[in-house]
Amino acid sequence: MDNDDAMKNERCLIKKINEFKEKIFKTCIVFIGLTFLMGFYDERNIHVELEEITIELGDILPNDKIKYINNYLMNSNFFLEDNVLKEDDGETNKIGTYDYYIVYRDEERKYSRITNKSSTISVIDTIKPRIKLKETSLKFEYGSNIKVTDLATCYDLSECKLYFKEEVDNKKEGVQDVVIVAQDEGNNITEKLVSITIKDKPKYSFNYDDMNQHNNMINSNLTDEEKENLRYALVEFAKQFEGNPYVYGGNSLTNGTDCSGFTKGIYNNFGYQLPRTASAQAYVGKKISKNELKPGDIIVYHYSSGGHHTGLYIGNGKMIHAATSKVGIIIAYMFEGNRTYHRIIY
Repeated sequence: MDNDDAMKNERCLIKKINEFKEKIFKTCIVFIGLTFLMGFYDERNIHVELEEITIELGDILPNDKIKYINNYLMNSNFFLEDNVLKEDDGETNKIGTYDYYIVYRDEERKYSRITNKSSTISVIDTIKPRIKLKETSLKFEYGSNIKVTDLATCYDLSECKLYFKEEVDNKKEGVQDVVIVAQDEGNNITEKLVSITIKDKPKYSFNYDDMNQHNNMINSNLTDEEKENLRYALVEFAKQFEGNPYVYGGNSLTNGTDCSGFTKGIYNNFGYQLPRTASAQAYVGKKISKNELKPGDIIVYHYSSGGHHTGLYIGNGKMIHAATSKVGIIIAYMFEGNRTYHRIIY
């Protein structure tokens, strides 16, 4: 066989291979087209409309409608499916809007697709959540952080949260009514009125002997001149906080303090110890008369109501003190009243 014959045979083989490939390709196209047309034809002959369905959270899909559609689709290549979130027993467990649809599936040809027969299933929650009080004491320490979860638990098929309708006054001694609110994902709200008790403010207990002993030790190591200089240094230190806020129970010289917190904070900066209440500060140091007042001495007011107030004497009949929440820390003349005077640096 010469070269020309060999080339002719090779061309002939290539031609036959290409013709075979073309036949296979056309066969595949026809197969796919028939499959599509078959499904499309069947889809056009589905004479059932899928209605919008609304059901309550925790319910199962309406059996009458689903059963009717499934019976209609029986012995065909069409199946009813949905994407609703459900428990194993079929109960819906999440509110939201979902889809349900008819799917064409040809197991023999390994082909499936979602048809244009579809609608929505809305899972809603219209049932109010329940509030159950915990079997715990409803008495709380004065000033303690009271959490709503300390009092109650919320029950609902959807997620729910608890909160107080109004802020609880944890420094109001005695019995007070608070309203607990439960709100679920469907924005259903339940309220429950609860009476709680805020215990009395604890009385401070101080070891005055230890404080006085500590302060005496500091004073014993100072000369008279050093004590005098210390008094004026203490006053100048206190003046820089003029204008800062008054906060009942506060201990910050910059961010807020009350009267006894202010005097205690000033003296603590120089190593001295004072009790945390105005009434108790009358029991430390050396009691003096008004005529003996020097800058740095403490003035304690005693009210007939049982309350007390304290300030720091700065000279010339004036004192600096954390007065009220309205004016904050101010410098003012000593006001009249039943007062005692106490020297810490002596």
